[in-house]
Amino acid sequence: MIPSADPNIVRAAASGDDEALTLLVRAYHDRVYRFGQRVCRDSFDADDAVQEAFVALARRPDVARHSGALSWLMTTVRNACLRMLRPFLRERRSLGEREGGIEEVVSPLLDPQQTLERWELMQSVHAAIAALPRPYREVLVMRDLEGLSGEETCQALGLEPATMKTRLHRARQQVRELMDQSKRVAERKAN
Repeated sequence: MIPSADPNIVRAAASGDDEALTLLVRAYHDRVYRFGQRVCRDSFDADDAVQEAFVALARRPDVARHSGALSWLMTTVRNACLRMLRPFLRERRSLGEREGGIEEVVSPLLDPQQTLERWELMQSVHAAIAALPRPYREVLVMRDLEGLSGEETCQALGLEPATMKTRLHRARQQVRELMDQSKRVAERKAN
């Protein structure tokens, strides 16, 4: 059971109770960090954003009135990542570059060619997601990659359900279109 289901734990953590905060960190750190890696420029920024979110939680008794610690943490991480990205946006660096290589997709059941194809597909999907406008990318990451519910996504992004659903639909559609374009380009190069 996730500790945030008990509002007393969230209230205690937000009031400075180290044990309650530890319970929340254990329950949410991995999920919030994965989200941070997708929203931030790199894993170092994600580390900083996640740490900032948990520190902020410990200093914010008003969070106890918030309907969900996870959505509050994700919103805080997103805002921290955006703040860290501003200098890079000014420099027009591309967002969404992913670290990691082929070792992330290696499976003992795949031969080397299949592993390479799987890695290339993963890189194409990451590039397509990174190419999405930020509002679409955020909704897609939260719903499809992090598995948040529609309600949690709406809370984290401050959206109405209809807006969130529209953005998610458009994001998925754009990813499909970008993947189709990428596939056609690859086929032309192969011929």
